[in-house]
Amino acid sequence: MELLDRIKVSSDVKDIKKEDIDELCRQIRTFLVEVVTGNGGHLASNLGVVELTVALHRCLDMEKDHIIFDVGHQSYVHKILTGRKDSLATMGSIDGLGCFPDEEESRYDSFNTGHASTSVSAALGMEKALRMSGSDGKVVAVLGDGALGGGMVYEALNNAKDLDSDILIILNDNEMSISRNVGAMSRHLSKLKLRPSHIDTNLRIKHIVEKTPGGKGFIRLIQKTKRALKSFVGQKMFFEDLDIRYLGPVDGHDEHQLESIIKEALNVKGPKLLHVVTTKGKGYEKAERDPVKFHGLKNSYSKSRRLPENIMYNQLFGKLLTEMAEKDKNIVCVCPAMTEGSGLSEFCKVHKDRYFDVGICEQHAVTFSAGLARDKIKPVCVVYSSFLQRAYDQILHDIGLTNKNVVLCVDRAGVVDAYGKTHQGIYDIAYLSTIPNMRIFAPESEEDMEKLLYKAIYDIEGCVAVRYPYDQIHNDIKNLFVDVSEKREISLYSKNGDKAILCYGRMVAVAVEAADIAGADVVKLTDIYPLDYESLYEVLGKYKYVVSAEDVIYNGSVGQRLQSWLYENNKNDFKLICLNIDEDCEMKGCVEDILEENGMSKDAIARIIS
Repeated sequence: MELLDRIKVSSDVKDIKKEDIDELCRQIRTFLVEVVTGNGGHLASNLGVVELTVALHRCLDMEKDHIIFDVGHQSYVHKILTGRKDSLATMGSIDGLGCFPDEEESRYDSFNTGHASTSVSAALGMEKALRMSGSDGKVVAVLGDGALGGGMVYEALNNAKDLDSDILIILNDNEMSISRNVGAMSRHLSKLKLRPSHIDTNLRIKHIVEKTPGGKGFIRLIQKTKRALKSFVGQKMFFEDLDIRYLGPVDGHDEHQLESIIKEALNVKGPKLLHVVTTKGKGYEKAERDPVKFHGLKNSYSKSRRLPENIMYNQLFGKLLTEMAEKDKNIVCVCPAMTEGSGLSEFCKVHKDRYFDVGICEQHAVTFSAGLARDKIKPVCVVYSSFLQRAYDQILHDIGLTNKNVVLCVDRAGVVDAYGKTHQGIYDIAYLSTIPNMRIFAPESEEDMEKLLYKAIYDIEGCVAVRYPYDQIHNDIKNLFVDVSEKREISLYSKNGDKAILCYGRMVAVAVEAADIAGADVVKLTDIYPLDYESLYEVLGKYKYVVSAEDVIYNGSVGQRLQSWLYENNKNDFKLICLNIDEDCEMKGCVEDILEENGMSKDAIARIIS
C-alpha cells in the first residue's frame, strides 16, 4: 500500500497526484476491510465515505479548518488521514484509539460526537467562535440522511441563515442509518435523486426564449428570483426554503467531481448543503449486500466476541414480545431506527401493522407512545439506554406526570463493549429514578424477562422501564436463587456467610462467581425502583458486610439510595460498600475491562468482600 503509507499527516494527501487518487481510495478500502473485519468496529459506513473524506482533506487546511462527523462512526478514514493509520487496529482496546471522534485523542477531531443529528448545531457554534476570534477557518458538517430524522437538525438549519453562517453541510445519502431509513424526508431525498441534479439555468432560459416571441419570457424570467425559477421549472426545494443553498445530488464515489464541487462550495457565501449519494459498504461485496450486518462488527478485544452459549437479552425480548402480540392485538412496538439491533426483526415482519420505526427520533418515539397509550393501546417503546436520555423531557412530561402506561424497554443498559463514553448505558437509572410514577425492572434470567415484561404491560398502572444489557443470559445460575420476598422480587443465593453482594441484571453472574470465591451470599433484585427499603433491610440486616455491585454511576443507584435510607433511619447493623462506574472512566476496552478498571471483576469483588 505504497500510496497509503506515504500519508503521515493530513496535508500529505494533497501531494498525491490526481491520477493516483482512485488507487489511494482502493488502498484505504482494502486497509479498512482488513482491520475492521479482524478487530471489529464500524465497517459499512466507513467504506461508503472514502472518496468524500479524501476530497475533504484535499480541499481543507486541517490546521485551521474543521470537519464535524455527525454520530462519528464514519470517521475512520479521517483518522487514517490524520496520522492514526498504524493505530487503527487498536480501536476499542484499553489503551487504543476510540471508535468515535475524540478531541483528547487528536487535535484534528474537532468535536466529540456519538449521537445523531448534532453536527450542524456544533458546526454553527464553532464557526461563530472562529469568526469572533478573527479566524477565517472553514467548518464542514458531515451527516447521514438518517440524521435528518432528528428534529435537532432542523432547529440548526433554521438558524443557519440568521447566524450569517458560511458553513458547508454535506449530506451523505445512502438511505441507511443503521436500519434502513424511514419517513417523509427519506422519501423526499429519493425524489431529488430522480430529477436532474442541477437546473441548468441557461438551457431553461433558452428553451423559454425560443417559445416566447420577442424574448419577453427571458426578460420576465431574469427578474424573478432563483427560487421562483426553480418553482417554475420543477419542484420547489426543501433546503432552499430554509435559505440554504442546495447543491447536488452528486456521485459520492467520484473523488475528482467531489473535490471540484467542494472547492467551489467552500468559497460561496452563506450556508450551503451538498447532497452526496453513496453506497454503504462500497467496495466490499458482503457489506454492500448486507450493510446492516456490517454496520458494526463485534470488537475482537471482547471476550464475548465468541458465539454466545445462551440467548441474548435483546433476542429473548424480541421473541417474547412477538409471541405476546400474537395473543393481544393491542400490543404495539415503537422503535427509533434500531430494528435489528433491538431484536425486533421478527416482530416487524409478523406484526408489521403494529410496528412503528420512527427513525432516529427518540423524543418523538416517547411522546408518540404516550399518545398511543391515551386510548388503551399497549405501547412498548424500545430504545438503547444511551439514546433514551435524549428524550428525558418527554419521559417526564408526557409519560411520568400523567402516569401513562408506556413500557420503555431499555436495551444496552449498563456498560457496553468498545464504543467509548458516548454509548454507555450507565445513566438510565439515575435519570429514570427522577421521573414521577416510574417503576424500573432489571431482569436477569429468561424467567425474569418473561415475568417482568408481562407485569410491565398488564399489571402496572403507569410507566415502567425494563432495562437489560447487551449480553447473553446466564441460565445456568437461575436455579441457585430462592425467592425471599415475593412482594418486591428479592432472591437469595446463600452460602450461609455473614457477607453479601447486592446486585441485579448483568452483575448477578459476576457476583455469583465472586461469592463462590469469597464464601459470600448474593442478594438479587429485579424490581430496582422504587425500592422497598423495609423488605430489603429485612434480608440484608443479618449480614456484617454488604457490597452493592452495579454497572451504573453512583448517583441514583440502588446502593446510593440504600445508603441514604440507612443514614436517615439510623440503621447501622451492617457496613455497606458501593461499587459503581466512575464517571471519569475512559470506557475503553470490552465489558470485562471496564468492570476490572472500576473494581467490579469477580476477583476484585471477592477481594473487597473477603
